[in-house]
Formats: sequence, C-alpha cells, structure tokens
Amino acid sequence: MTYNLAQLAQLSTEQALLGGGDARLTLDPQTGVNKYGCGSHPDSTLLAFGSSTGSTISERGFAAAHALQQRFSQRDNEQENSSSEVTLYRHELERIRLQFNQLCDFSIHTDIASIFAASGTDLHLICAQLMAAHNEQPLHIIMMDACETGSGVAPAVRGQHFSNHAALGGTVTAFDTLTDAHPVEVTSIGLRDTNGKKRPLSDIDAEVEDLIQQAISQQQRVLLIMIDISKTGLIAPSPSYITTLRQRYSDQVDVLIDACQFRIANPTLNAYLKLGCMVTLTGSKFLTGPVFSGVLLIPPNLITRLSTQKLPASLADYSAQAEWPENWLATEQLSNTVNWGLLLRLEAALAELSAFRAIPETEVNAFLLEFAGAMQQALQSSPHFSLMAESRLDRHPIYSRHCWDQIPTIFPFLLQHQAGQPITREQTLQIYKQLQFPIQASEAETLSPAIANLRCQLGQPVLCGTQHGIAVSALRMCASSRLIIDACAHGAESRQQVIQQALNALEKAEYLIKIL
Repeated sequence: MTYNLAQLAQLSTEQALLGGGDARLTLDPQTGVNKYGCGSHPDSTLLAFGSSTGSTISERGFAAAHALQQRFSQRDNEQENSSSEVTLYRHELERIRLQFNQLCDFSIHTDIASIFAASGTDLHLICAQLMAAHNEQPLHIIMMDACETGSGVAPAVRGQHFSNHAALGGTVTAFDTLTDAHPVEVTSIGLRDTNGKKRPLSDIDAEVEDLIQQAISQQQRVLLIMIDISKTGLIAPSPSYITTLRQRYSDQVDVLIDACQFRIANPTLNAYLKLGCMVTLTGSKFLTGPVFSGVLLIPPNLITRLSTQKLPASLADYSAQAEWPENWLATEQLSNTVNWGLLLRLEAALAELSAFRAIPETEVNAFLLEFAGAMQQALQSSPHFSLMAESRLDRHPIYSRHCWDQIPTIFPFLLQHQAGQPITREQTLQIYKQLQFPIQASEAETLSPAIANLRCQLGQPVLCGTQHGIAVSALRMCASSRLIIDACAHGAESRQQVIQQALNALEKAEYLIKIL
C-alpha cells in the first residue's frame, strides 16, 4: 500500500511505516508482528538479539520517523499535487543520500551512484535486470547459497516476483517471471555441506572459477554475487579471490557484494567500491532499522555503462523514478510516484547509523571483543549448544587493517539434548518462539523469575543440513549497532549489562531444551 501526503497525515506513524513494501511488512492481526517477529512500535521489554533477521523499531528510529511524518503533516497537503509530492520525495531522498554518503566516508570527489528500494530483495531484482539490460551477451549470475541469503533473492535475480504483492502496490504472483524480464541464467553455490559444516573457501573459490570459465566459453557475461556477511556469518567467495577476479576478468565479470546485513566498516565498504564492485546494504539488519529499506551503491567505473540502460517496464511495480539518480535512462520505464513508507523507514535507519557512527571505534572494538568472547565461551561450554560461528573474519587483501568488522557479530548455534542428540527443526522453531514470551510459573520451578519472565528475540532458525540423520536449524545470537550504542552509553557497567542480558537469553534457551 502506498499513499499521498494527505493520507499520510491521517495515519499513525506505526501505520505509515508499513506502507510501500511487500507482504513481509504485514502484521499478523493476532500477534501484532510481521513474519520476522517485528512490530512497528518500539518494544522496550523485548531484548533484541535477532538482528540477522530483523528487529522491532527502536525508540530512536521511531522518533526520527515520527518527526519526519509530523514535518510533512504541517504542510498544506490540500494544495499538494502529484508533481509537487514527487519533487518533495526526490528532495528528501537526496537529503538522505547526502547524509548517508557522509556517514560512510564517501569522498565528495568520488561519484558513487545510489538507488533506493524497499528491501535487499528488491535491490537484487533491480540490479540483475539492470545488468542483463546492459549486456549484449546472455547474463549468467553466480550467487551464494539461497539458505544463507534472503529467501526471495534466488527468484528475484532470475527475474521473478518473490511475493504476491510488490512494493508500489501492484498485485503479482510469486515465482511468476516478470512479463518483460530479461532472461538470466542463475547458478547457486552451497556454502555448507549436507551436515551443516562450512565448506573450505578454497573449494568455493575453485567452483566459482570453473563456472566463470564455462560461462565465458559459452559467450556469456557473468555477474558474481559475493556475500559479506551471510545469515550465519560467512563471507564467500574469499576476498582474495575477488581481488584476483577483478584483475583477471575485468571486462567479462561484474561483482555485486551482498552486504545487506551491513556488518561492514566504512574502510571495507569503500575498498569494495574502489575495487569496482557494486554493493547492496539494508537498514534493517545490523542497523536495526524497521523492516525494510535498502540501497544499491554503484561505483564510478559502472555508472557510464549502466546509466544508459533501459529497464523492463514491469519493474515500475518495484521502483520509482525519484529513487534513482537523475537522468538515468532506466527511470523512463518507472512510475513517477512516491513511497512515503520507504522514506520513513530510511529516515529511521539513518538515525541508527548516525548514532552508531558517533561511537568511537576503540569503544566499538572493545565491546564487540568482549561480547564475542562471552558468547563463544557460553555456547562452547554448554552441553545443549553447538557453536558454528567464525572465530575471526578475514577480508585480506580487500582491506587488511584492523576494523571492528573483523570481529564476528553473528553467533549461529545448533540446539541439542545433553546426550548430544540434535534438536529437530520443528523443536528449534518452537523454542525460538517461546523465547519471546514469559514462562509460566508452573513450568519454571527451577528457573529464577528474572530468567522466566525474560522476553528475547534471536535470529530466526536457519536450515543447516542434518546431524545424525536429523534435519536441524541454527538459532543466532547477534550483536547490532543498537546493542553497541547501549553498551557504550555508560562504560563498563553498560557493557556488562548488555552481555548479561545475552547470557540470560541463552540460559532461558537451555531451560526450554531441558523441558522439551
């Protein structure tokens, strides 16, 4: 659902935040949350450790969105027409674009093009079709494991609808191909084996290299989608391979960095762009902005090529002209409309990014090291958990100096009985849901009231193969910009408070396993 300014003024901020997206934004009328367990109003009693999936909007983000909505409501909306609304929408997006560029340390002398969209999935659809339009050769997209990215990414890059409702209000049929989509061949590469164990990066690099050589031999151009970071905290292919690839196949292979988790520091982001890679980012994962918003960043080396390409007209259901740089030919196929819901969500995400960037990096590093150490120790010492996390993230030679993004912020773990028997996927989902509600006193005889009454949200279960013949899923304990801001508010005391809350969440999960 989209709306004009007059309608926006009549909506609550909670309602306004839900506009201009697909079915994933829809709130369940009984629970008041979307499919990711997130509401559209701050919930200070819910501990947010599930940022790899999404988070309920914070007080800070909600206040920013509300203030922007109020500013619009004070305008004489009766006198507004569609043309003036589009002008205002473009003006506000340009303001956000400039602030975002400053917060990401983009040089004012560097021409980075940015395209906004309602989600990371929308961005993948847009990017794939833009690249397919550019190439005279057939396009072959190589992407990483769909289980480690968004569930809609695979159909999106194939040029298919990924929901029954498009961002700008169109009713579509999920998995149907867009009527005028450019044909794309897609190959997905697994990042884990059938037992859920991470595949060696050298094997993944070799598989990508083989696929690229085959595609080139068949006169295809390649778009490689590297992931940094995946649902379970992985980077693939290796950054060293990406560096080599950009030198070896610069005229035959383009690279999109799927950084939709936004768990990368400014130096890393700028290094990817300098290497000539496109990058997708969203505001709803690490930044804990409201679900959903995103931006596609296009480096200078691709702007001349891509700014002269036309898009399929059916992408008008997903993207508006004002969300693109001015004078791009692609916008001729798009609707000259507005998406105030997207703008409010971007505003909320920008408030989170601004607050995070205000924390000195030394403090960010100190907290994340302490948090990572505590989570790794707790998960490794418990007989009920099996930790799957990386101990360190290596992006050499993309960027080799120490940054906070070398410290893991996603800690995936499998659940198991004390004897080592895995918990099933169904039971893992049950525990994930139970963590968000207090445990009744009659069921928590040996548990302290503080733990029993705890409400916490972890990252939703991710499919991770089989263990001992049992299909399993991993839950995820996550750090986020919001937690870092809270942890750094009052020195050691606030750091310990955030870490203790995470440990309490794990203690509650252990108890729920014991009473299965």
